[in-house]
Amino acid sequence: MMSENGRWALAYEYGPDRSYVPVGVPVKVGRTLQIGRSGELELGVTVVSKGISRRAAEVRATEVGWEVDIRNHNGAVLHLWGQVPHLVAGLQRVSWPRAAIRFLSENQVGGKVDASGPAHHWLLLEAEIPATYPAPTRGGRRTTGRTITAKPPPPLSRPQEEALRLVFHELLRWPPRVPAQPMQLDAAARRLGISENAIRERLLHAHGRALRLGLPRRVGLTNPEYLYVLVQAGYLVPPPRRPAYRFTPSWLH
Repeated sequence: MMSENGRWALAYEYGPDRSYVPVGVPVKVGRTLQIGRSGELELGVTVVSKGISRRAAEVRATEVGWEVDIRNHNGAVLHLWGQVPHLVAGLQRVSWPRAAIRFLSENQVGGKVDASGPAHHWLLLEAEIPATYPAPTRGGRRTTGRTITAKPPPPLSRPQEEALRLVFHELLRWPPRVPAQPMQLDAAARRLGISENAIRERLLHAHGRALRLGLPRRVGLTNPEYLYVLVQAGYLVPPPRRPAYRFTPSWLH
């Protein structure tokens, strides 16, 4: 079992002109925190937004991850590190080493995930636990679970991983920022000091591994679908936490 100090919940906000240091606390298994304008972890206060509910969520640390009850009136978006974000509501069970929930201050129409607003309000959940991939269950709940049955292909080489992390840098940031887009291959090649053909070759090897892991179709090398498969299978891991970039108020201990 991971140590208690390895699990953190943090409020993270930024507006059009300023970002703020994440504010949070180490969380023991079984502890529950209230999130929102009137929560123990405040959102919508420092970066003011009445569109964030007073009780936007309740989060509880469990043995295998987190239970998050989303109550925000305008909804929320779940960002599992290295995965496609999606709208969520109600109770979510999350087992993922880095998970972020972006609380929306305006209602989204038709299930569209919008990242165009000037201010962003996040709950960051960090835990040194194995990643499990979300699978829908009855009752609108979402549980995470990753199962790999075939013999996996060999690990990525260092140059292959370097190319992936550069091309998809914005999608792999922690804490996340939105919107996030892949880097064009010619720009990534210049950054690495190699030819565009060379970076294509590296990414093709990574793409081939994703196909063997279950990617259902070939996709373009800047299409993150194959990245998501590689992350699900553990071929890329999240960056380590940066303790210097967080603040714990005395009243939260």
